[in-house]
Amino acid sequence: MSDTATASPIPLLRLAFPEEDIAWIAEEIKAVLRSGFLTLGERVRLFEEQFAAFCGVKWAVATNGGTGALEMALRAVDVAGGVVVMPSNTYMATALAAIHAGAKVRFTECCWADLQMDPDDLARCIDADTKAVVLVHIGGMITERWERIRDLCLATGVPLIEDAAHAHGAVYKNRRAGTFGVAAAFSFYPTKVLTTGEGGMLTTNDREIYERAVRLREHGKLQPEVNIHTELGSNWCLSEVQAVLGLQQMTRANGLLAERRRLAALYDHLLSDSPNVSVVRPGCQVQSSYYKYIAYLPGDVSRELVKRRMLEDGIALTGEVYAHPCHSQPLFVRYPQYLASRSNSCFSVTDEVSKRHICLPLYPGLGDDEVERVVVTLNKHLHEFVG
Repeated sequence: MSDTATASPIPLLRLAFPEEDIAWIAEEIKAVLRSGFLTLGERVRLFEEQFAAFCGVKWAVATNGGTGALEMALRAVDVAGGVVVMPSNTYMATALAAIHAGAKVRFTECCWADLQMDPDDLARCIDADTKAVVLVHIGGMITERWERIRDLCLATGVPLIEDAAHAHGAVYKNRRAGTFGVAAAFSFYPTKVLTTGEGGMLTTNDREIYERAVRLREHGKLQPEVNIHTELGSNWCLSEVQAVLGLQQMTRANGLLAERRRLAALYDHLLSDSPNVSVVRPGCQVQSSYYKYIAYLPGDVSRELVKRRMLEDGIALTGEVYAHPCHSQPLFVRYPQYLASRSNSCFSVTDEVSKRHICLPLYPGLGDDEVERVVVTLNKHLHEFVG
């Protein structure tokens, strides 16, 4: 192994576009520019069809971002004036989508085992004002507690929506993310499992939700070619150039997932004897997309110090999921009207999860020797800190 002083840096991310794909993308963009259609054209339609088939759903609606896709899903089930329940351990965009859709938000506690929604706390959160529940597939894992969450929603008649921004291709019991709720929202931000630079996708098996999402995407038009508006929509359209990137990603999707899973298995093997690292492992019936490789540090070790020491050795640890849970965000101090109150709220597990976990580099293009270097360097520093 190379000495850390001379080894090449391991960055937060590498975007792995093979040269032959770059050439294909360039030719497709030329074709787009010659076509006269720069948005919502044939390539967007093809991308939607291929992504729907990839997830195993009837319909997909391409959008300009994952947050827009989630807001469209929430608008499609009419959450305005009610409450949307979601885990506090999620990115703030989940909450903002609900707020912009006209709802208040109520947060649940999360589970230590997978950083996701605690169904027991969800049962305490659902009431007569609840208009939707958002299940967030943190780090690319689908929780094994999904059936309990589904049953709570079915018993109360509350729509379940997936925030699948991390979970392209994630599987639970032979079903892929995007099929567990009445609708799901995916992100194609550069760090995600599949990327179009910016962009998102709504998936659903519900025709009414699909048709309403199509109207909402373009300012609430009843028909795209006529300026007659029937919905309070916005501009959530995806460009043809972004769709070109999406089509390229669809040709590589299964290979990208396989490589992420192979690298995660290598981390699992190398960390199996590490006394100071506790790996977050998907359930036995879950195939994670491994948007993140998550592990817990000992309780008395400073994450910021670990990240700083690793960076001094040329290794950038990626962003957490998440370091600042939603219930702690100052936005809700400034705008308390968007937070649905609940009695005896406690987020002690979420606070501990947010403080204790780290995310190790994992992306196609990361070498096996680099994974080994990450593990050796991490163990070295933890040995120094723990003794």
